[in-house]
Amino acid sequence: MSKIRKPNPKNPGIVPTPSLPSPNTPSGQFAQVAVRSAPLPHPSDLEEYERVFPGAAERIFAMAESQSSHRQRLEGKALSIEGRNSLLGIIAAWFIGTLGLLVAAFCVYTGHDTAGELIGGVSLGSLVGTFIYGTRQRRIEREQKYQLSQPRQSKGDRR
Repeated sequence: MSKIRKPNPKNPGIVPTPSLPSPNTPSGQFAQVAVRSAPLPHPSDLEEYERVFPGAAERIFAMAESQSSHRQRLEGKALSIEGRNSLLGIIAAWFIGTLGLLVAAFCVYTGHDTAGELIGGVSLGSLVGTFIYGTRQRRIEREQKYQLSQPRQSKGDRR
């Protein structure tokens, strides 16, 4: 009875396989596994599909193009929403910060200096802290995206 294998968390496209015996083992049996992760099948596979079902290659290409345009539309929509949310966040932060400073100024004006200083300090501190935290998070996200976009080196390519 075979076990169900879970995907590899480091590379979700690869399912781990049990260690394979070498060709020099007494049984003399071994297996070779090839894994391909791409939107289109290998050209030899496309030829085979076309041989079995004429027009299949064209349908496969149309399906890949449709999926690609769908993904691009979703990414565009996500970027648009992210931009809108960012702008709304900036406007809300400006409104809350301005309101906090106005309340602080009113407190100082009416003779409540300590309360005014405290409210003004907390308002400015929270705005500056949020700005610094957001800038740091965006830098970390950009670095992670850059690292993911770099091709991986195999052990033989390292110098």
